[in-house]
Amino acid sequence: MNIQQLGDVLQRYLAGAASDEEKKLVEQWQQERPEDHVTLDPQHRRAVEERLWQSFTARTDWQPPPARTILFSRKWQAYAAAVTLLVACAFWLQPTGRRTPAMQTIAALPGSHKKVTLPDSSVAHLFPGATITVPEDYNDHDRRIALSGRVFFEVKPDQARPFQVSSGKMVTRVLGTSFEVSTPDSLHTSVTVRSGKVGVQYDGRPLAELLPGKRLRFHTQHNDFTIDDVNAAQLCEWWNNGMVFHQAPLAEVVQSLSDWYNVPIVISQAKWRQETVTIRIRRQSCDDAMALLSATLGFRYKKDNRRIIIY
Repeated sequence: MNIQQLGDVLQRYLAGAASDEEKKLVEQWQQERPEDHVTLDPQHRRAVEERLWQSFTARTDWQPPPARTILFSRKWQAYAAAVTLLVACAFWLQPTGRRTPAMQTIAALPGSHKKVTLPDSSVAHLFPGATITVPEDYNDHDRRIALSGRVFFEVKPDQARPFQVSSGKMVTRVLGTSFEVSTPDSLHTSVTVRSGKVGVQYDGRPLAELLPGKRLRFHTQHNDFTIDDVNAAQLCEWWNNGMVFHQAPLAEVVQSLSDWYNVPIVISQAKWRQETVTIRIRRQSCDDAMALLSATLGFRYKKDNRRIIIY
């Protein structure tokens, strides 16, 4: 069985269309690895999911069905186990002399941001909950990184080795600049440029070349994008300037606050999800940040154990 066939098996398994024999193959492997069934704390679960997913996509070209997002499935443990099985098989199926470079995944856990210096002295600032995956041959011939979440890059100029960031089907290419890529959820990706020039593609289709102060927002479901003018210095340097949101959907703001403060925040009424807001949150506590956001938009909220519920 080759890697394409393995990918087909997993796709059918995730879609609920696998044969009894295929289900048995995946589920038997899960039963033989009891360590995969350890219950994780919510704050660590996303980091583990991201590492498994980034490891798999870095070694294969397989993509999940659009309606099945592996990171948010209720059956994430079964999926993660299946993905790990395919990663292991993919590694051993590599032809001799053509082994895929090993990958290092670096994560910033919810509630804590991280600064990472890459082998070429470029710097990546990871927003809480974000991950980057760096191959061992990074900077040999090129500089390729995969990410999930929100990451700001300060790229060391190198004309001979382009710097490329992949987030799903979105690819951002630069030579030397500073910019941010953000994937707040499975349907949206944004690229914000603070300095230099950045080229953006989606699924091989060129979208735009962005100059400083420009932000591109791509909506996967609608397959379209918008470009607007922003204060990139404020938006990007959240570790110094605090979190700044410019006409951002409340759902995106809430996810950022949840990651930053490591507190689950739920929007219970759909009418608030796409309500947009421009706001700056600088060194406030979580309670103060929620009070400011509530006063700005007019929603109400309450605490339920550790959760905050917006209604």
